[in-house]
Amino acid sequence: MKLSYRDRVILIVVLIIAIIALVAIGLIRPTIKDINTDKSTLETTKQTWTETEAKLNQIEPTKKRITEKRDNAAKLAEYFTPETLFSEQDQFLHKALDDNDMYVIDLTMTDPEAAPLEFYYENPHELSYNLNQHADLDGSMAKALAEELREYLVLSERTAQDVATRTSTIQCRAKKEDLMNFLADIKKMDTTVLVESVTIDDYTFCPAEDAEESWTPQERAEKVDHSTMTIVIKFYSVPVPTAVDLGE
Repeated sequence: MKLSYRDRVILIVVLIIAIIALVAIGLIRPTIKDINTDKSTLETTKQTWTETEAKLNQIEPTKKRITEKRDNAAKLAEYFTPETLFSEQDQFLHKALDDNDMYVIDLTMTDPEAAPLEFYYENPHELSYNLNQHADLDGSMAKALAEELREYLVLSERTAQDVATRTSTIQCRAKKEDLMNFLADIKKMDTTVLVESVTIDDYTFCPAEDAEESWTPQERAEKVDHSTMTIVIKFYSVPVPTAVDLGE
């Protein structure tokens, strides 16, 4: 088929336009693809930036919480016997015994060892009966019991932690009032130096009417109103947390 001059011109123009369109598409498509990729990267970067900024904003509050927890732990550790004073515990006991006129027959101290320190908690017991149930008109009694149960469940699930401990066994002779004063002095310390047991050989503390005629005045002075006893005392210790290295 023979084309007219006009048709040939139109065909050439169409071909040129098609070529230009194909070249344009070939050049634009990668650019569009790159733009879409860059948009995705931008969104990911924005999200990463937001998350990183949130983490950076938590640095100072986290440092503060760490420091506060360390300070609280150090304060709690003050209630325990410092480990560095284990070598001085026998001196401490001898002084406390001497101050209360307790004659020491024997004093032994074990080497430090790790021992579990159990949590103390109360297992709440609900006494249920009709008047008790009807008296709880506002639900406050049930609420209080639920709170006690919650605390019990939390504490009962905790694992006992090991602490350093040392046991001192003291055999001595003393008057009843001197023994009570000695125990009161230990209690007043408000630390983890704890009296585990006291075994008294003569709970009457040998009153004067029980004295034997054959006793000399010195024996009478040593035995009347006195008793031999064994006191077991435990020292508990935990390390004081060191200062926190927060990279400052």
